Amino acid sequence: MTDIMSMIPADADPAVKEAIKRRIVRNAIKRKAVKNAIKRKAVKKAIAKKAIKRRVVKKAVKRRVVKKAVKRRVVKKAVKRKVAKKAIKRRVAKKAIKRRVVKKAVKRKVAKKAIKRRVVKKAVKRKVAKKAVKRRAVKKAVRRKVAKRAAKR
Repeated sequence: MTDIMSMIPADADPAVKEAIKRRIVRNAIKRKAVKNAIKRKAVKKAIAKKAIKRRVVKKAVKRRVVKKAVKRRVVKKAVKRKVAKKAIKRRVAKKAIKRRVVKKAVKRKVAKKAIKRRVVKKAVKRKVAKKAVKRRAVKKAVRRKVAKRAAKR
């Protein structure tokens, strides 16, 4: 400002000097306003950039959260599958045990029947033996009678 003021002739009218001063001040204010506007724009840009970054980060976080949720779901399903498998195994084992129990019961029944058959066979043999003894006794008695008769004659 002093440079321009020194360029004005000393004998110039004070009103002109004042007008020049006012113009210089106005221009300086305008320049400052433009600078401030540029600064404001830069700040706005920075804020917008930050907001965009924040949005990007949010999206990334959301994606991560979704991925985790999906993983959790996958893990849950896998666990469910494992549980179901175990239940099926347990059921199969139970069935196998039941089958074994049934087999044993059948064997026991078969054994019982075999024992009964053996008992019946033995009883039949005993009866046959008794009958044979009786027959022998009868035969002997008949022989004795026949011998007695023959002796009498």
